[in-house]
Amino acid sequence: MTSQFGGIQNVVYNSGRIQPCDEESPSLDRWIKPPTKLMHRMSDEELFWRASFVPRVKELPFKRVPKIAFMFLTRGPLPLSPLWEKFLKGHEGLYSIFIHSLPSCRDDFRLDSVFYGRKIPSKV
Repeated sequence: MTSQFGGIQNVVYNSGRIQPCDEESPSLDRWIKPPTKLMHRMSDEELFWRASFVPRVKELPFKRVPKIAFMFLTRGPLPLSPLWEKFLKGHEGLYSIFIHSLPSCRDDFRLDSVFYGRKIPSKV
């Protein structure tokens, strides 16, 4: 955009880019691969906005393996977690896990558990 003020011409550049709302590197992997951490600072409105994106890339630059997502909604400790551990064992990379629980719920999953670090923040 070019404007004039008092005989001086100003040139303003608009990159048209949306600035990322997290600290991850701005690359294609950021939008295709699952996040390394689930904690974020986005509001529900921002999450809905990001989920509404329509992909512009028709073909991906790598072979994509189909995955299934498991969303566990719970008010307390995750029921039947040992059963889920056995069910998911040996299928790493073919699923994503999300645990949505009350903020007061404290999980004590082992470091090698498929549920470790998979809790997403919740508002009451």
